[in-house]
Amino acid sequence: MICLSIGANGASNVSKALSKAQMAEIRLDLTNLNREETISLFESKKDLVATCRIDTLPHEESKKRLHWAILGSASKRALGQRYIDLDYDAPDNYRKELIGAAKQAGFRIILSFHNYESTDSFQQLSEIYETARERGADIVKIVTTVRNIEESARIVNLYKKYPPDTLLAFALNKEGRMTRILSATLGAPFIYCSLDEGEKTAEGQYSITEAKRLLSKKGYPVLASRTSCVKSATAPASKSHAQRAILSAAWAKGVSTLYGYTACADSEAALSVIRSLGVKVARPSDQSLQIESPGIDQLAKNLPKQKIYNSANKNIRIDVGESGLLCRLMIPLSGQLIRKSNDLDSVTITGKGSLLKRALFANEKPLNHIGLQVETIKGKLPATIRGTIKGAHVLTSGKDGSQLLSGMLMALPLCPEHSCIKLTEPKSIPYIDLTIKTLEQFGISIGNKDFERFEIPGKQAYTPTPLLPVEGDWSGASMLLVAGAISTGITVTNLPIHSQQSDKKILDILTTCGVDVHVDLPLSKIVIAKPDKPLIPFETDATHFPDLFPSLVVLALNCNGTSRIKGLHRLFNKESNRAESLFCEFTKLGAIIEIDDDCMIVTGGGLHGGWCASHNDHRIAMALITASLKIKGKVYVDDLYCISKSFPDFIKNFR
Repeated sequence: MICLSIGANGASNVSKALSKAQMAEIRLDLTNLNREETISLFESKKDLVATCRIDTLPHEESKKRLHWAILGSASKRALGQRYIDLDYDAPDNYRKELIGAAKQAGFRIILSFHNYESTDSFQQLSEIYETARERGADIVKIVTTVRNIEESARIVNLYKKYPPDTLLAFALNKEGRMTRILSATLGAPFIYCSLDEGEKTAEGQYSITEAKRLLSKKGYPVLASRTSCVKSATAPASKSHAQRAILSAAWAKGVSTLYGYTACADSEAALSVIRSLGVKVARPSDQSLQIESPGIDQLAKNLPKQKIYNSANKNIRIDVGESGLLCRLMIPLSGQLIRKSNDLDSVTITGKGSLLKRALFANEKPLNHIGLQVETIKGKLPATIRGTIKGAHVLTSGKDGSQLLSGMLMALPLCPEHSCIKLTEPKSIPYIDLTIKTLEQFGISIGNKDFERFEIPGKQAYTPTPLLPVEGDWSGASMLLVAGAISTGITVTNLPIHSQQSDKKILDILTTCGVDVHVDLPLSKIVIAKPDKPLIPFETDATHFPDLFPSLVVLALNCNGTSRIKGLHRLFNKESNRAESLFCEFTKLGAIIEIDDDCMIVTGGGLHGGWCASHNDHRIAMALITASLKIKGKVYVDDLYCISKSFPDFIKNFR
């Protein structure tokens, strides 16, 4: 049930707000009602919570206002349900007097604990719950301030330990906002909401409209459940490889042919970008691309002839869709378009959807060192690039990923000067390797010393590649492999065993779990046998293969025991906050998931059906579909269209 929290000043404003809800909390410490107004209000037939915080008003004044509410509720019959909300740490005499009077009038007792600074340990939160129950609470309200997903999970997991209808546990601030909705789906008696943004009585509250949308089954119209996976499937083309190859082909003078290409939203966005720059793209067959370019020098000179060019400010706008990789590759590469054109002063990169909410980079200094200035809106798109790119010695950190580094590796070889990049805290090393290998295929040489130092000769030129096979995608295929491992087995083709893609690690993890994995090297084929015994839990560090995380969570949920997956810090800036999305959606379905610093701890066990959000994240949507193979009951989601971002035909591999 949705409980409207009303803190509006004056009886008329309170009555107006109350008319919009079936249940409401009246903040008697904020509304400034007199005795008659309070009594009249609590004669309502609606469900009401009487709240008066002792840190807002003196104890005697607070007690007086609550007694008025009790008096109003005792004066009539056939009223709605009544609750009185008292502070957990209120003086004994104060608390006992009000509990006695409230119970006589038929009130249920809520004892509220608030921590406005931090979140207590799970043991301390448990002790608070049990003490509150001993003090006479029918419902224990535990509200804390969280800093991260670990603390949010700590609060939510109280619902696994105690009867949900006796608990209101959620985070007070926006960092833990998802705990409010999650508490309601786990069985909390109600959820506190506001009328609108300006009427909030606490940070993080949803409006009534938002809460109704998120909690209504009508908001989840798409059936995600599937009964089985196909016996044989083909992995799609890797969008990571395809995007790097598409851009490289655009910078090369001549014709390059990419074979094994399959369309997805991110790769199509890369094709749209190079077309807008003046590159010709043809499709001789379903799985091949022919890219004909005059080379980056001529492309830059021809920019004034393109529709994306604005002559008034000598600017072009490049739309990268929802692709974070394409965006970060194009930031340094835009510097080369500016350098090589006499008619271009700046490049503005735009996008759409979830990409507009994602941080572009943690530190702009590496870009400044190579001569570029980037204007953003609080670190997010749109981004306008100015300056003249030049070779330089750059020190940068890899802790937030490899995509911007890959963009610099693609752009700096075209500078007249030699460049050197020193990388600290390297992450996603296989993707850096994929960039270097792809550049080699287009005639660009990068010296690599242990992925910590990159020597980049200047005055290089991209050369066309007559025939470049685009690798199959291990990221998307990992879901198919897990689907086979937890159900009836599967054979997946088009998976290059010697690929530099980091998500190939799924084979080692499946083997650790006791899955019978057969690799057919010549045919690039993986055969997963039908499981004949319970899967063994696993431990792994996914820091260098974060896109594998959703597949690993589904696998862990089907293992006989508890698995540990490290690398949560790599999930916060994806299409969604994947650490939060995975925890939230699978907890709704009955999963036992704990967070310990950088690790997600997943205990396998039976899940039940439910209503879940995809968070507009293709990997979350695919994870829910895959997990549904072993879930009792139906799983519904708000949307599955987001899967087209990387694997449009994914659902076709399930029955």
